[in-house]
Amino acid sequence: MNKEKTTMRPARGYGTFAKGQRHLRQHSMQMRPGHPLPRLDSDNFRALGSFLSDLNHRLDFIESYGNFKIDTGVEYAYSTLLAVRNSCYNISNGTLEVGRRQASVFVETLESRYLNALETKETLAEKVLEGILVMEDWVSDLETRAYAIRDAGLDTMNHVLERPKVVVDASMHKEHRARKSIELKYDSNIQEALLRAKEQGLIRFEDLPEPWQVNPNIRSGYRFCDGHWACIRSIMSIHNESCNIWSHLLGIFLVLGVAFHFYPQHMNFHASSTADVFIASLFFFAAIKCLLCSCTMHTMNSIAHRGLLARYACVDYTGISLLVGASIMSVEYTALYCEPISQIAYMAFTAVLSVGGVYLPWNPTFNRKDLAWVRVLFYVTLAMTCFLPSGQLIWKHGLEYTAAFYGPVSKSMLVYLGGAVIYASKVPERWFPGRFDYFGTAHNIWHIAVLGGIVTHYFAMQEMFSHAHNRAAAQCPAAY
Repeated sequence: MNKEKTTMRPARGYGTFAKGQRHLRQHSMQMRPGHPLPRLDSDNFRALGSFLSDLNHRLDFIESYGNFKIDTGVEYAYSTLLAVRNSCYNISNGTLEVGRRQASVFVETLESRYLNALETKETLAEKVLEGILVMEDWVSDLETRAYAIRDAGLDTMNHVLERPKVVVDASMHKEHRARKSIELKYDSNIQEALLRAKEQGLIRFEDLPEPWQVNPNIRSGYRFCDGHWACIRSIMSIHNESCNIWSHLLGIFLVLGVAFHFYPQHMNFHASSTADVFIASLFFFAAIKCLLCSCTMHTMNSIAHRGLLARYACVDYTGISLLVGASIMSVEYTALYCEPISQIAYMAFTAVLSVGGVYLPWNPTFNRKDLAWVRVLFYVTLAMTCFLPSGQLIWKHGLEYTAAFYGPVSKSMLVYLGGAVIYASKVPERWFPGRFDYFGTAHNIWHIAVLGGIVTHYFAMQEMFSHAHNRAAAQCPAAY
């Protein structure tokens, strides 16, 4: 084998290197006695340890086919893989210092044989991830050659009997490699975005990893944080989520003021039964929880963790489902104030739908960014169920009474509906990309519409309670 150090092409090929250029420079991770090891986080240790363990098994598989014909560049890459495995083999993984040493030896060995392999990367973390991706390409190519040898060496009968198993094994192996390759690229993109956010503060849409790219019409002002505390600290800074966070954070105090100051002073409060107060309290609780869930999601949606990003989106949808359900139940409770059996039936149905609305967002398909209209349609349909008792009201009290009863709540429904349509259509930023990055986006308008809908529904709820109390005084059975 050719033992000369080589340089790499940018496309991560095997490359060649002239003998006269062998000692032009040392690789960037050359260790000096007593020199402190660079910082590398535990996620990279685990990624490297997992890759090295997997590499050992994969090289054993390749070696089981003996020496097969390969060109000089591939042969040198193969010897590099063996050198990396051997140099890292005796370094046990586990402690932080051992992990750092293993990462340094990994980069050290790779750069000692391919001088320019990792020169575009600055930190040890970036070099480790790039090295893993480079070596993944090499191993995949060698495995393809090994599979070709295995397939060619099968005799006719063995080929007939074993071919299905070979195909399945190969497919599963390729799927495993593809999945690992995607995960490594995701991790690499996350590390690059974190580094850019650390340098620049706020980054642009194209700097974000794919799962965080939700609205291409909002082009700048993005945070990208490496932990929960960094996300929480960002509340006090200006970015493209500031309006979304603060509109509902201040909205929480608005709802608390209505619930504990204005509602107890309303004349309906003094005429209310314990059940009446409970229904009103349920609405206030759901409104506050919805706003709190929204603040949480918009604060944490910059966290550099794909699993947590999806979970916080589900938390937001859960809050919306509870608010819609509680609002509907207040309508059904007052509409059927003197019909307790029907009242319980309708409210139980709404409760079931609300539970479904809490469960559904945790299905990964529901949260896909291309299904915004499906989510809007679901919640609008859920909200429209508040009109289900209208048929019974018309039958018992006439069209005029029913229209007067639903008049106030229809106003709050229109506020919610208008905001939802704007949110789903992504207007105005889709007309003027980049002009509304920090204020005035469709999501900002939706947040204001939610606040407006909560306040409007509070006034509608008071009018509905007035209707219910007046009807109860004249028509409800004394026992009720």
